[in-house]
Amino acid sequence: MPRILLMTALALMAMGASAAPIELDRAAKTMSGTEANFTHTFTARGFKNSQVESGSVIFGTLPAMRWSYAKPESKLFVFDGTNSWFYVPADRQVTVGKIDDGRKNELPFLLLGDADARDRHFVVKEQKRGKSIVTTLEARNKAALVKNVTVTIDPASHLIQKIEYVDRDGNRTAFAFSGYHRRTAAAGTFTFSAPAGVQVIRAN
Repeated sequence: MPRILLMTALALMAMGASAAPIELDRAAKTMSGTEANFTHTFTARGFKNSQVESGSVIFGTLPAMRWSYAKPESKLFVFDGTNSWFYVPADRQVTVGKIDDGRKNELPFLLLGDADARDRHFVVKEQKRGKSIVTTLEARNKAALVKNVTVTIDPASHLIQKIEYVDRDGNRTAFAFSGYHRRTAAAGTFTFSAPAGVQVIRAN
């Protein structure tokens, strides 16, 4: 289930709004109605080699998202704001899940667009580095699932270039985005119906 939780959390990152938006809030709003290419990198603690996957993502009215992994394996993650579907064609299996309020604070990226929640759970700093705006979030609770999050934003387009986080076990995950363009999502883009013969698993 870790991948489901990760992607669902990423899908929820834009929920909420700040009364005085920082660059992170502007970026979350700007991403709605776009499509982009992504590269997903996971580096386990103590290892130099990383697992690298890539594909494209459609951002609807956030937090609705549709992630289509192309390499090295075809996979699909869909989130409509409450329900999530994770489909692996090669396994003939789809995992369906929901995120309840009790689990939201444990998931990476969930609080990025919610200023009040950010202040409760993270120490937030925003600064300019070169041509980018970088927002860092450090967990106030030392036992939190996510220790820190770093978001790199292009101030000219107000679009997120990269999101990185480190979990409490020291593993590093990064999502790099490129090729943003406007995309009008067709009806049904952010829901999923399992094809005939595919096993449906309900996540706890």
